[in-house]
Amino acid sequence: MNSSALYDRACAYLGARGVPPEELLERVAPCMDEARSLARFRAAGRTYEAPLPFLQKEPYVSFLAGCAAYALVVMTLGGEIDRRIRALTVTDPSRAVVLDACASALVEEEGDEWEARFGAERTYRFCPGYGGSPVSDVAHIFRELRPERLGMQLLPSGLMAPQKSMAGVVGIGRRRERSCGACMLYEHCAARREGRVCYRSENK
Repeated sequence: MNSSALYDRACAYLGARGVPPEELLERVAPCMDEARSLARFRAAGRTYEAPLPFLQKEPYVSFLAGCAAYALVVMTLGGEIDRRIRALTVTDPSRAVVLDACASALVEEEGDEWEARFGAERTYRFCPGYGGSPVSDVAHIFRELRPERLGMQLLPSGLMAPQKSMAGVVGIGRRRERSCGACMLYEHCAARREGRVCYRSENK
């Protein structure tokens, strides 16, 4: 795992643009070490060829166009890091914010590395809620993969627990880069108005 890229991602979650300032990196480094020590990354996935019913609508149809197959994936850092962040919100709120960003960056990086098992020709991970897709589609992924065995839960609100968890779709057989132009939220994107993006361009 590229530590520099991981730190850059965490800094981006904290609002940094371009090269992160040294003082921010000095705050991120110990929090990233703590995030790594607390994380218990677990993941599961399954490949499919025929589209499941919930994928037979936009934006999934366009996202998976040209792919030979796809995978549903779930992943989590576990609950220990969630508990630490909650405790810090009381005792050290500023550190809690940095640790939260580091945990978000870590689950993304760990997930990207884990998904290498689907081959080099694959898309990035497209999660329910991206591109205007319904967040409620997470329930379909849960029904297929049963990630409760990983310690994950789907709450009545539609959110996942532990908080540092992800569920999504990865296209197989085609490389696809994240881009602003392909996003359904392009015209309303706060990040774009601030001159930044919500992704790392080297992610496929």
